[in-house]
Amino acid sequence: MKKSWMLTKKEIAFLLAAALLSAGLSGCQYESFDDYLRALGMKDPVSYEAAMEESVSEVTTPEAKELFQDVVDISEYSVLAADEAADSVSGDGVSSGIDEYPSGAPALADSDYASFYKSYEDADAEIIKKREAVGLTKTGIEKLKKEQEGLYAYERLTDAGKTLYVEMLAIMRHLASDVSVSTTSDDAIELVFEYVSIDHPELFYVGGYQYTDYRRGDEISRIAFSGTYTYDEAEVKRRQTQINEVVNRCIAAAPATEDEYLTIKYVYEYIIKNTEYDKDAPDNQNICSVFLGGRSVCNGYAKAAQYLLSKLGVDCTFVTGMVTTKSGQQFRHAWNLVLCNGAHYYLDVTWGDASYQTASGESADPALLPDVNYDYLNVTTEEIERQHELSDIIDVPVCSAMTDNYYVREGEYFTSVEPALVQDLFDRKYAEGAKNVTIKCATEAVYNELFDQLFTQGQVFNYMQGYQATVTYTSFEKTRTIMIWL
Repeated sequence: MKKSWMLTKKEIAFLLAAALLSAGLSGCQYESFDDYLRALGMKDPVSYEAAMEESVSEVTTPEAKELFQDVVDISEYSVLAADEAADSVSGDGVSSGIDEYPSGAPALADSDYASFYKSYEDADAEIIKKREAVGLTKTGIEKLKKEQEGLYAYERLTDAGKTLYVEMLAIMRHLASDVSVSTTSDDAIELVFEYVSIDHPELFYVGGYQYTDYRRGDEISRIAFSGTYTYDEAEVKRRQTQINEVVNRCIAAAPATEDEYLTIKYVYEYIIKNTEYDKDAPDNQNICSVFLGGRSVCNGYAKAAQYLLSKLGVDCTFVTGMVTTKSGQQFRHAWNLVLCNGAHYYLDVTWGDASYQTASGESADPALLPDVNYDYLNVTTEEIERQHELSDIIDVPVCSAMTDNYYVREGEYFTSVEPALVQDLFDRKYAEGAKNVTIKCATEAVYNELFDQLFTQGQVFNYMQGYQATVTYTSFEKTRTIMIWL
């Protein structure tokens, strides 16, 4: 449970006089990840996994046996071990993070399935007719592939894999079913569906997929793919119209800037201020929950951020993984990878939303939590992996840059304890009319030294304006963040 302390000058004087400085003040430091999760309302978060029944049946076709199989659209995730990055450090001690792939560019994800790709140029007329109905002609496929260029997951496939990608995308865009695709590998279907889902948050009406294997003897001769759709065409159009209205208003208010940091910060704040965390929210696995309902969970937050940032010209990818509590419980989670001014960072809008603390019914005082927590705005791999475990669905770069981290950009990042800089930060926050001063420490040593000076020695009163008999503070040991309430 979250705690806060009221610290008086008399109490500090007594502690000093009694030579009890070694005891120190614990404030509300979180010694375990469980404590932190409880404080943010994540004691019992819901999994983002879409619940689908899996069934297998057999029917007979003139061609051969047809195997029909419902497939769950979310796979199990394991930890992805990230490599160390070769950093470049600026004169102020802030990493610019040059080498995002220190071990070389990752291999194309579908290389193992290359021998299973096939062409339908000489297929039966009925098969070709179904493909043409969703735009899968030679010209149509090339046009779709051109439109996907630059998308994060798409670019990590072979050319044949990219063809399968646009085939599946076209089928789902048309809400079509039983359309033959250019692979005979079930594994390729699973992988490429994941990659399409990673790149396309606008497919809010797709809950999963089905496919049919057509066999000649023991070999699969072709596979027909179908999306599983949560809404019919009329409802999809109605919802998309409503989403467009909300998104257009958001984009109209976005800062006119070429600085991608400001755009990312705007979207981060916009979603948090307009969304409440609610594990029971309808459509909480897609963008409808955010844009139409204003209530969601991590999947909705992350997909909405990706949707908005893509509209605003910022490369943003949907990332999944696990969060693990100290007790060993694991929960699925989703966040984002963004490309900001030429370097990659992680962005977790869900964890930036203080409405977490109300979602679990914890008794933490909401007045002592900021509406927006910036600990997860443009952070490194090292920082995100303190509490997140990346899945192995797709290769991701090692994010080591700090140049566009929120605290660095806002002048709240301390690589050493310098009283003049602390005073300057307090003065700025008073001038802005802020409710609190937040300090992010570069290392544990800086955090401990600053904490000792501010609270154990009572120097925090030197920075505050007017007479203050007490000070309230909140500290987060995991993220090395100290928050002083003004």
